[in-house]
Amino acid sequence: MHFYRRWQPVAAISFDLDDTLYDNGPAIARAEQWMLSHLRSEYLATAMLDKPRWLELKRNLLLARPELGQDVSLARQHGIREAMVQGGMAASLAEQEAQRVFAGFLAERSKIAVSESTHRLLTRLAERYPLAVITNGNLDLVQAGLSDYFTLVCKAGAGARMKPAPDMFVQVQQTLGLASGQILHVGDHPETDVLGARLHGFRAAWLNERRLPWQSLRLLPDVELATLDELDGLLL
Repeated sequence: MHFYRRWQPVAAISFDLDDTLYDNGPAIARAEQWMLSHLRSEYLATAMLDKPRWLELKRNLLLARPELGQDVSLARQHGIREAMVQGGMAASLAEQEAQRVFAGFLAERSKIAVSESTHRLLTRLAERYPLAVITNGNLDLVQAGLSDYFTLVCKAGAGARMKPAPDMFVQVQQTLGLASGQILHVGDHPETDVLGARLHGFRAAWLNERRLPWQSLRLLPDVELATLDELDGLLL
């Protein structure tokens, strides 16, 4: 643990999810593979869809509709629908089937492995602080077994822009009724988490398990953590 600022007690904690509370890479890779295999095997319109074609379609869609870049769920649903329509499926049916496929993707994506030590830490923290989620992702917290710890969950989309934009930070601060400086945001990403939190007045705890140099940061956090478990000694 390394401090960049004099430590002061906090009244609430917000958490990033992906790569902060769990390793997100395996879940996303598995869900992507499930989605592509399902589209190839279940629909004639997407029988030839492979990863390169999917990535090209997604890239073109975001170029044509950049607003989808603020909502990963909506972007994926539109991508699936577009793949079906390009393959010859009627738009109305493609809309319906894209929602069905996305639900399956989300179920696979939400099969994440959270360590017992993280569950114990969240249990103890939730007994003492209001806990919130600020995420750019789309994890189903109920399926992932994380929903009971949090009093507020803020996800990008539906009008809320992705971190480091202020939208979700402001939502947390206003909902909790606290000054922004009373809230500690915990996350792994130098831009979306550390910069986002600091720009909007939150305290910042940088989970730096990848051992990135501090020079990679645009603004310094209050504290740098080598492991999530170090929150135990800091906050409990």
